Amino acid sequence: MLCVIVRCSVSNDIEKEPQASFCVSVQFACGRRSSPWRAFSVEVRLKKLGAKMTTREQRLALRQSTPRTFLDYAHTEEAKLLPDRGKLLDKLPKGGIVAELGVAEGEFSEQILARNLPAQLYLVDPWNMDRYSEGLEIINSKFGPEIAEGRVVICQGTSLDMLSQFSDETFDWIYIDTDHSFALTWDELLLANRKVKQDGRIAGHDFCTGNTVKPVVYGVVEAVNKFCVKYGWRFEFLTLEPDAHFSYCLKRIGTS
Repeated sequence: MLCVIVRCSVSNDIEKEPQASFCVSVQFACGRRSSPWRAFSVEVRLKKLGAKMTTREQRLALRQSTPRTFLDYAHTEEAKLLPDRGKLLDKLPKGGIVAELGVAEGEFSEQILARNLPAQLYLVDPWNMDRYSEGLEIINSKFGPEIAEGRVVICQGTSLDMLSQFSDETFDWIYIDTDHSFALTWDELLLANRKVKQDGRIAGHDFCTGNTVKPVVYGVVEAVNKFCVKYGWRFEFLTLEPDAHFSYCLKRIGTS
């Protein structure tokens, strides 16, 4: 008869350190009555991929604490629906000066370069999360020729720190895809309001209530709606991907 004994332990309190690495140790022994027992030990180190593990009550409290703003016709009546954010890029101007906030490994950056042919594309990202720790190396390899000729410019740092270094009315459009929290999205929109040209655009990803898999509550919808009402912007485009992680594009009310 074969017998197996398994013992598991977790080294960190995940609730107290939701962003930290944690280690799972697995020890087991097996053997038969007629043969010596053998012991084995396996250690598996796991890392959280940037999203906090929260309880249902915490997520509900966050949702209830996030301000909600209702739009008017002026903010939506000229908006057009698009099937995906690739088609959104096709609607945005060719050439010009563009910034992408939140780059990761540059998959969407490739689409921007191919579809919009910007004169300069500024890639802004701290590349400091475990999930994207190799992102900058991948970016440098992927866009080596464009970086060498100055068409792609790497800006390693937080979105607010990097964007604040540019003169006002620098960009033709900015695309935001960072942590999707209300607080950061709101601050990014306020800064982008100054940094895009008067006829420029502000676009972004994950215009939805959250990530249902992790799960994580987002604040993009609330931040964008409040921004439109308070600062006089309107929806120009909204995408409808089947995964429900939509993209938006805004223009100032009164501009064509």
